[in-house]
Amino acid sequence: MTDTERLDWLEQHGDGMALISDDNGHWTVTGDGMQNCPIGDEKQDIETVFFIEADGWSDSIREAIDRAIGGG
Repeated sequence: MTDTERLDWLEQHGDGMALISDDNGHWTVTGDGMQNCPIGDEKQDIETVFFIEADGWSDSIREAIDRAIGGG
């Protein structure tokens, strides 16, 4: 899979999902968590909390996106 295909997948399927780093070299794509609900179409401040299990982290951005695409 190319990087372009990965980014296209995120744009098409990524509503409510985030690409997250743990600041320690690990990455995940997840939508598990909570945030305040935006009102209207304008950009606004959002507070978000994600729940990520230890085995949900990947060693690269590509691997994290591939896992999200594959459902694993």
